[in-house]
Amino acid sequence: MTQLFPRTSLGLVLLSAVAALPACGDDSESPDPGTTTTTTTTTTTGEGGAGGAGGAGGGGAADFPAPVVAGTPDTDALANAPARCGQPAHAWRKDLDFGRISAHEAQSSYTKAVLQALLGAVVGDLPLELKYDVDVHLVTYLTQDRGEGIDATTLIAWPTNVPADAEALPTLVVLHGTTGFTDGCGSSADSTWGALSAAFASAGFVVVSPDYIGLKATPPETGFLHPYLVGQATAIASLDAVRVLRGLPEEIRKGGARPSPRVVVLGGSQGGHAALWVDRLAPYYARELELVGVAATVPPADMVGQATLALTTLRPSTDNIMAFYGASAGWYGAAGDLGQVLVPPLDQDVPAALGASCDPGGLVGGAASLDEIFQPEVLDAVAAGTYADVAPWGCMGVENGLTTTSIGRIQRDAASYGILFVTGEADTLVDTPTERASFEALCNAGTPAQYLECAGASHTEATTWALPEIVTFLQARLAGEAFAPTCQAGAPGTCAGTPPP
Repeated sequence: MTQLFPRTSLGLVLLSAVAALPACGDDSESPDPGTTTTTTTTTTTGEGGAGGAGGAGGGGAADFPAPVVAGTPDTDALANAPARCGQPAHAWRKDLDFGRISAHEAQSSYTKAVLQALLGAVVGDLPLELKYDVDVHLVTYLTQDRGEGIDATTLIAWPTNVPADAEALPTLVVLHGTTGFTDGCGSSADSTWGALSAAFASAGFVVVSPDYIGLKATPPETGFLHPYLVGQATAIASLDAVRVLRGLPEEIRKGGARPSPRVVVLGGSQGGHAALWVDRLAPYYARELELVGVAATVPPADMVGQATLALTTLRPSTDNIMAFYGASAGWYGAAGDLGQVLVPPLDQDVPAALGASCDPGGLVGGAASLDEIFQPEVLDAVAAGTYADVAPWGCMGVENGLTTTSIGRIQRDAASYGILFVTGEADTLVDTPTERASFEALCNAGTPAQYLECAGASHTEATTWALPEIVTFLQARLAGEAFAPTCQAGAPGTCAGTPPP
């Protein structure tokens, strides 16, 4: 499948390079990549008591706060009625022990030396000092979806040799790009994906990298497709993945590391979209966490704008709009109505393909024109500029775009808080002119942000080429440096990680 929002190139190059490096510092004690040690604990999926440390094996982080979902007039208004676009009514649960661990597996271990060699060989110089050895674990945890408890999975990268008197380590949430649409397709499915998380953990973070709802790596099956590019679903699962840190078992919490509820977020492509949604929903859904800064690279922030392009001209992104509708219609209660937007038999074939493989191939197939794929009512509405009025399909684009959603941004930003919005000048997948405009719209509406466009960078190159700026930006947010928004999208510039000609 030609993916509009694929995994960022940083993740891809780390995945390819780490296979050539030993991942264990001590073969007698550490598992090799691809082998796992499993500890499973009993829990009742979908239910749980409020409060408490939770977790498998006991022993949570004593200073990590308990979950706080809504609880103010502004936040309760959304929590009590989050349904959109004709979705069946529901309310967010507030009574579950979100982040409670039901199972965990040791996935990989890395020495500082191995991670240093990996970064040096693949990324080059970064303003990032590696300090610690790291264990990576796969954790199954409790989150919620449409008002019901549900399990999801996340990677946790834990520094293992932190001095006992060290300060609590900030939490870094790493949000992946498109990896598939059904169980087993999350980034954790490839054990070497943990190399990226481990590198940041070695530098002094506790790293959380969630798979998202519907992509989980452990049984039983979720029972529905991943709601692709649905902001609420992905942000909620990501925030609950952070809450896992309250109840980590002793088997994971080696050394003197302590996790902090001070959170920075890095997401690329689909993960960039998710990162912006974490910024939007954290003040509603995870009020106990302190969101410090967000780096969102090549994000489809303007879903209406991106969909309009894909529904006007047959282009690579057309595949992904098909995937957006095919994977997410069920989440909105409209799975039986896909024939209103996709020409049969695509209304059946597309979701079947998305559920059959993590790489379902090109959904457009041999279609020569858009009218072989989409119903004329949808195409006519796009041409007339009334796409947003097509229920529920236009509404789905509206509600999952950061510039158009009805969910307002209510965060009271600290003087040091900010968002770095990264694009690539040569991105042919997420349209950069559209996202320049969406950045300016968000910033002018009050989202504190700065813009960085990497000259000559494709969709998959932009994140890697901007990585030095991203690291510096996140470090400045954690250091409490004042942030000055700049709401005009500047011209493309040579990003610090751009390879020499």
